[in-house]
Amino acid sequence: MKQIVIGTAGHIDHGKTTLIKAITGIDCDRLKEEKERGITTELGFAHYRFGEDILVGIVDVPGHEKFVRHMVAGAWGIDMVLLVVAADEGVMPQTREHLDICELLGLKRGIVAITKTDLVDSDMVELVREDIKDFLAGRSLEGSPVIPVSSATGENVPLLRGLIEDAAREIDERSKEGIFRLPVDRVFTLKGFGTIVTGTCISGLLKTGDEIEIYPLGKLTRVRNIQAYHEDVGEAIAGQRVALNIQGIEKHDIERGVIIGRPGTLFLSQRIDATLKYLSLPLKPIKNNSILRFHVATTQEEARLVLLDGDAIEPGEEHYVQFVFPRPIVVLPGDGYVLRGPYTIQTIGGGKVLDILPGRHKRKTEGLSSIYALLMHGSDTDKAEYHLLKAGHGGLKKELLSILLGKEEKRTDHIIQALHEREKVRTIGRVIVHSEKFTEYKKALLGLIKDYYAKNPLKVGISREELRMRLPQVDPQVFLAALEECIREGVVVTEKDKVIAKGMRDARNEGVEHFKEVVLKRLYQYGFTPPGLKEFSAEVKKDERHLKDILEGLVFDGKAIKIKGDMYFHRDVIEDLKRMVAAYLTQKKEMTPSDFKSSLELSRKYMIPLLEYLDEIKLTIRVGDKRILRS
Repeated sequence: MKQIVIGTAGHIDHGKTTLIKAITGIDCDRLKEEKERGITTELGFAHYRFGEDILVGIVDVPGHEKFVRHMVAGAWGIDMVLLVVAADEGVMPQTREHLDICELLGLKRGIVAITKTDLVDSDMVELVREDIKDFLAGRSLEGSPVIPVSSATGENVPLLRGLIEDAAREIDERSKEGIFRLPVDRVFTLKGFGTIVTGTCISGLLKTGDEIEIYPLGKLTRVRNIQAYHEDVGEAIAGQRVALNIQGIEKHDIERGVIIGRPGTLFLSQRIDATLKYLSLPLKPIKNNSILRFHVATTQEEARLVLLDGDAIEPGEEHYVQFVFPRPIVVLPGDGYVLRGPYTIQTIGGGKVLDILPGRHKRKTEGLSSIYALLMHGSDTDKAEYHLLKAGHGGLKKELLSILLGKEEKRTDHIIQALHEREKVRTIGRVIVHSEKFTEYKKALLGLIKDYYAKNPLKVGISREELRMRLPQVDPQVFLAALEECIREGVVVTEKDKVIAKGMRDARNEGVEHFKEVVLKRLYQYGFTPPGLKEFSAEVKKDERHLKDILEGLVFDGKAIKIKGDMYFHRDVIEDLKRMVAAYLTQKKEMTPSDFKSSLELSRKYMIPLLEYLDEIKLTIRVGDKRILRS
């Protein structure tokens, strides 16, 4: 069954709710206050079946200016608008504002109903018809059907139903593919069921039992049951009005404005790029850094406006802007939003979300207009390449790239494949890196190695971990891929855990090599009692830091052994020690620290580190206060 959603629009007391009841038989005013006051203050919902193949959901919105927030929530995600104008009043302020909102949200299809025709004569109806025609001239609903109706007498109600059915058959049904989103417009509890949330499914598909996340709260739960138009269904699909019975969440834990989605498929944005059209209203220019009210889906949040190409925006102008939010919101690229002033209860503009993870653009700089054009009109592959270039050396995980594009992962796979075919990207595990940024990272890696050697000519090389930490932070797999590619290209070599630029170790001068031999000779002479670094450097008349680099180089080459801190021994001395201890234990079976000390005439300063070293290399094993040979 094809399912679409239409929404009403129009001034307060123009008969929207009564008209819906005449069309569907359902009274959308459910609250006691609404019954008593005779006005709609909350969103109302109805539906009507056209045969067996079309189901139309209808969202009834409040007409009073105080409830425009609710109107925006109801208008977001609908496929068509039913604009209601009363025959006894004609076009009124909220008629204009509601149509502004519909246009800002991208609605281009609608039907206009002239209600309360039973209260006026035919001449007045025709006058209002002409008023509506002038009002719609040059606007999105220009040329839409205009039909006089009376909810009281039923005049033309069947004809209006027929027009709605015709429009429903022409409207393209929303795709079940895409990222699932359900902006919540109502939360309540039912005895025996628990918490129920309702909303219009914007995109994607969700099944009973699926795990969901409540954004931006970060709460995870599951769907216990799904209803669409008061009937149990197995799944919620795009274009439906649905109610979800969710597990383990209390009513007071959530509220209108949250978004239901699958875990990890949506992003919390505190800064977005967007278009902004300032309506042609008799208002002052909006200045940079103004605080405004930002409405998207069922969410309302304060936003600081950052104008990128000027200091103010005049009525009637359209600009490329940024919004900064004190608390994160959940949006996707392509979403329409509405902007209202901080004090005036009036819609002043709106536009389309372009980028949900932008950088801080420098104002009044060249190139911003080209970014705007790409995000507005570029292909999916162009947009993906833009996001990957913006991400830099670290690239993006496929899941995040999908969110930034507003696409499900299957579609993102095709986009990535297209970029691979153009040799624009590298896929490393789950990370996608732009080829230009990967090449830059490799150059930075090689440059850092060379710079490190230039500043530390006596060191063997830089360790892998130190190299990784000094480079721009990326996924470890990206670092390894870049390093391995440098090795395959022959510009880098690795020895043990050290990374060395090709040819650098061979470039050591004869003076350094001679000094290494001097140090090695002294180590052999010291035997089991080498001096500390400070004493050693004074003796050989060499800077302590340089001496340590030489000693570390000898350790790396296997000619010296480093034990506990900064004790360096000649390799042959340690080999002699191992043979002596092995022979002693073979004969005596066990050895106490005092036996070890007396055999080698060592102080405790050297005895303990050497004994622990023998344990570490698994020559000996400690049993109580004695050592024995490991089997």
